Amino acid sequence: MHKYKVTMASMKIFCIAFFVSITTQVFSQGPIISNLNRNIYLNKSSSSNNAKRSIIDTIQLPFFDDFTSSSVYPNMKYWRDSMVYINNQFAVSAPSYGVATFDNLDKKGKPYQGLNGLTHSHSDSLTSNFINLKNYKNGLNTIAYSIADSIYLSFFYQTQGIGDPLDKTDSLVLKFKDLNGFWKTVWKATGSSVKPFKQVLVGVLNPIYLNSNFQFRFINYGKTTGNMNQWHIDYIRMKSSRNRFDTLVNDVAINAEPVGPLEIYESMPYDHFKANPAFNQSAFHRVKLRNNNNTSVNVQYKCEVRNVYNKIIISYPLSSSARNVTKNSDSSEDFTPFAFDTLSGKSPLLKLKYTIAPLSNDFTPDNYNSIGDNNEYTKTVRFNNYFAYDDGSAEGGYGLDYGSLPAGPGYAAMKFTSFKPDTLRGISVFFNRSVADVQFKSFNLMVWKKISEPPANNTSADVILKRVNIPSTVYTDSINGFTNFIFDTAVILSQGDFFIGWQQNTNFILNVGYDNNYKYAKVGGTNPNLFYNLNGYWENVSSNITGAVMMRPLVGREIKTNNPASVNQSVNTKTISIYPNPSNNSQEVFIKAENSIKSIKVYDCLGKVQLEFQGENIENVNISNLNNGIYFFELLDEQNNTYFQKWIKQSYE
Repeated sequence: MHKYKVTMASMKIFCIAFFVSITTQVFSQGPIISNLNRNIYLNKSSSSNNAKRSIIDTIQLPFFDDFTSSSVYPNMKYWRDSMVYINNQFAVSAPSYGVATFDNLDKKGKPYQGLNGLTHSHSDSLTSNFINLKNYKNGLNTIAYSIADSIYLSFFYQTQGIGDPLDKTDSLVLKFKDLNGFWKTVWKATGSSVKPFKQVLVGVLNPIYLNSNFQFRFINYGKTTGNMNQWHIDYIRMKSSRNRFDTLVNDVAINAEPVGPLEIYESMPYDHFKANPAFNQSAFHRVKLRNNNNTSVNVQYKCEVRNVYNKIIISYPLSSSARNVTKNSDSSEDFTPFAFDTLSGKSPLLKLKYTIAPLSNDFTPDNYNSIGDNNEYTKTVRFNNYFAYDDGSAEGGYGLDYGSLPAGPGYAAMKFTSFKPDTLRGISVFFNRSVADVQFKSFNLMVWKKISEPPANNTSADVILKRVNIPSTVYTDSINGFTNFIFDTAVILSQGDFFIGWQQNTNFILNVGYDNNYKYAKVGGTNPNLFYNLNGYWENVSSNITGAVMMRPLVGREIKTNNPASVNQSVNTKTISIYPNPSNNSQEVFIKAENSIKSIKVYDCLGKVQLEFQGENIENVNISNLNNGIYFFELLDEQNNTYFQKWIKQSYE
């Protein structure tokens, strides 16, 4: 009997894992889902409007942000920092699309502290820009604020979402800054498992806050566990003439990423789509929304689809009849499929702009001078040189748990379909920094033409197309942290199924990203494309594993990349050696190779080049300027073979 362990997490990129066992057996094995974190969703740019901060004016009331005008980072018009992650994937039934998610990862998806889970400290913060609570204009007159103006701040918050359950020791606090610059806690919540969004109102009840440089700040506190223990905040409002009973929200809003129009994949090469458009296109595409009112509202819907040249492919006009959406509930509207097998260009795309038109009770954002429009959402579908089941958002990590099994070969595989003959150039992987740091664990990337899918047990019938040794995982210093492993020679793919995955020989959790939002064929249920082999035969994953593993086959034209984390992997690693390794106080290391080495790059753990050499026959490298630590040598020989070797500098006083 196998045991499957499941935990959910947040979104940036990456923790000591908290496991919830699906069975009660203690010594068992199988795939597990562990906590991941954040990764920008597939069809959004990773660029941030917070890349450069300009000097802006102090904000005047009213203050409103439902994060619909943000992408990845908070909008700099309102916020001073960019630690939280703005996303559409982690919250459950949010008031509107875009929420701010708090975890233990910084703005680049790196843990604030080491992943030990032992210490307790503050993590993410969300700090407003200066807000003028000193005075306001009434016509030509300037009037001073007073407590009688009844200024209230309100917001919605949710624990966990589809991420990781919070501990009781976790907390989220709200602080106000007074006229002396001191931050004072005015509200606090403790951790719990997932609950619906709850609205909180906090009044400005002390004159010490009535100044022209007022600010408020949210901070989450928890253990040093990386991407675990998430809080989600949405729909922040601040205005005068309110009271603690002012909870009504007259707003109907799109509140999640739309679904479709592709059926199985979230992204795929366009020539493969055209080879079988009937199979690859969904029977519908869908917009999701929420009625935040305490009464039903009639809503109309429309959609406009444009291509890469901004030309309209199809327009679904505003529906002639409205449909009632029940109070305080989520809803959706389906649109019929459309033809898009005549797109052009090397990397065509589709832009689907959805619009909802509530016929009443949709006033709150306008009353607060919102700069975003939560009645509109544009989803971009890109056709790139890879197949992706995942949407780029990792809500967990996926790995193999040997349980009581002894060390030995373990395999994970995911099935893809090539709709035409092609070439496989490499594999793109998102590594999750949770559970433990596996940066220096070696594994093999695998490509199979076929495996003995269950119920067959004849693994001798497996056909391996490629096995590439990877000396270490590569964590990228980026929110969208995929690492491209480019093969030295392409793999020829015939039309039909193929499999990618990995092999490991000892018990550790590799923690490849896990997209918990994924629903097979837009319906859901167990993912039929995931398999594992720990007992000498292939098995289907548990019915509890319904998401997608974030590994993507890179196909088609030759791939050129300048990403230092992307390396050409060679299967000929035994033909070259670097010694001494570890360095043992040596000031230089020596290279032994069958062919002359003409180029060497030395990378640190973050994929940054620390040393670089070129010559006709490099036999030794001066490493005296390197600090102690683990490095990776990329070596190019005279026949243009590339080698990738792990090396440790270890000096003693």
